[in-house]
Amino acid sequence: MSLNVVGGVCGVLIVCDVVLGYLDGRLNQSVGATRNQFGQAQQVQNTAQNLIVRIAQAGQTDPVLRDLLARHDFKVNLNTNSPAKPSP
Repeated sequence: MSLNVVGGVCGVLIVCDVVLGYLDGRLNQSVGATRNQFGQAQQVQNTAQNLIVRIAQAGQTDPVLRDLLARHDFKVNLNTNSPAKPSP
């Protein structure tokens, strides 16, 4: 009788292990997808910052581009030696 109980408990533990392994795999996939989304967002942010700096550089001679940045509240300091970063 006690061997049947121990066998049943082992069976339940094996089922729990399989279910937890499956859930762990799904969680890892979700974490990987979220990590990829953050990576893509970082790339988009860097591209947007570079584009704003380029527009600001061109805006030094083109008032339309300068007004475009001002209308969207972007301020870029092009007078420093360090790379300029726009402030949203």
